Amino acid sequence: MYPSSSLQKLPIPELHDTVSRFVTVARPLFSEAEFESCMAKLNDFVTNEGPVLQARLKERASTRENWLEEWWNEYAYFSNRASVCFNVNYFFGFRSTPQPLSQARLAASLIESSVRFRDDLESGRLEHDNIRGKAMCMHQYQYVFGTCRHPGASTDWTEVYSRTESSHIAVAHKGRFFVLRVPEVMGDRQSTVDSIER
Repeated sequence: MYPSSSLQKLPIPELHDTVSRFVTVARPLFSEAEFESCMAKLNDFVTNEGPVLQARLKERASTRENWLEEWWNEYAYFSNRASVCFNVNYFFGFRSTPQPLSQARLAASLIESSVRFRDDLESGRLEHDNIRGKAMCMHQYQYVFGTCRHPGASTDWTEVYSRTESSHIAVAHKGRFFVLRVPEVMGDRQSTVDSIER
């Protein structure tokens, strides 16, 4: 589904590059005296803790497929107490349809496309993502369907369900929620859309 092992690993920025970027970003935020104090602390860090932490980071990267993913998930995602709807969830934009469709027909078409996409993803038929011809890691695609984020007191966690456990969608209509069992994708797209719309 996503041949991450064939892709270049996420590089670790060199310490001097990280420090240089920090200085560029920090400069406009401080007064002259605050900036001098910050630079003194930064120079101390670069001389003492910085190289030790950089070596630890490189060691971590040598033992993992992705040195950042676990930390990103835990601290930027699962421990983030900001609104998930606005700050974390992805969204899709849609082109206008060539001819006007009823709301039910449009919804059925979107559902059918989603089911077809899931089939392609799970069967390995999905074309590999790339940006300007450079292959991108698709590891996170496994969380697009059948995934539930469970809330915790300080850290949430995710559970991924198989197609046999998760073959439905939630439909919201006028403040009420309904479960819709999604049919298998049929040979011809029109039949599947018709079936969902009914």
